[in-house]
Amino acid sequence: MSINNETLGQSAEKVICDLNELDSSHLITRSNKFYENELHFLIKKALKDLPKIIKHTGLEKGSRGGQSKSPIDFYLEENKTLSIKTNKNANMKVCPSEVGQASWNVLNIHFKEILHINQIHSLNRDNFKKIVFNSIHNLMPIYLKHLMHCDYLLWIFQKKNEFNYEIFKKNNFKNIVWKLENFKFTKNLLTWNESCTVKYNDISIGEFQLHNNRSPNKKFRFNLKNLSKIMNL
Repeated sequence: MSINNETLGQSAEKVICDLNELDSSHLITRSNKFYENELHFLIKKALKDLPKIIKHTGLEKGSRGGQSKSPIDFYLEENKTLSIKTNKNANMKVCPSEVGQASWNVLNIHFKEILHINQIHSLNRDNFKKIVFNSIHNLMPIYLKHLMHCDYLLWIFQKKNEFNYEIFKKNNFKNIVWKLENFKFTKNLLTWNESCTVKYNDISIGEFQLHNNRSPNKKFRFNLKNLSKIMNL
């Protein structure tokens, strides 16, 4: 059955709501019954390793307002928060909230200090490439902060036609020192046209994408499996 990643994510959120007796009526038309059934027992098992879920954020706005969406998917007991990430295939790539697929104006806000260091007033396609190559060690903490905005991240992914999950804790991603000399790229400033993979200690940890005729026209995604590998999680 064909399904996009957004529908898979909504299906997972509906299952979580149903298992915790929370209102899920707003998810009925956005979810997929087949995948709800596929995910039911997997998510039930995963929830045993988390504090009790007490509220679904739904379509709450992010702190920036406007079109931003809250990076929090669920509120938990013990004053904790949870985000849900899903992959419907084996690429293991996950987009951080807020900055993973953002406009230049939004990135100008979040990368303000990096732009100042590189003497750039505002971002465009060309100077975005420059800050990636010049300041990747400064960019990575920002991307990671938004990936791990919540106390817990529940990652559900499909591998060899079976769903699996991993739970990541925010505290495990703190105090990381990124060294510029340990980064490598599969493209350079001249050869990077659309996709460019970033490696750390020779392990692929993410991919930048720039597109001329597609929306969104820019994207960064972590390879979550490899990211956890270099952090020994």
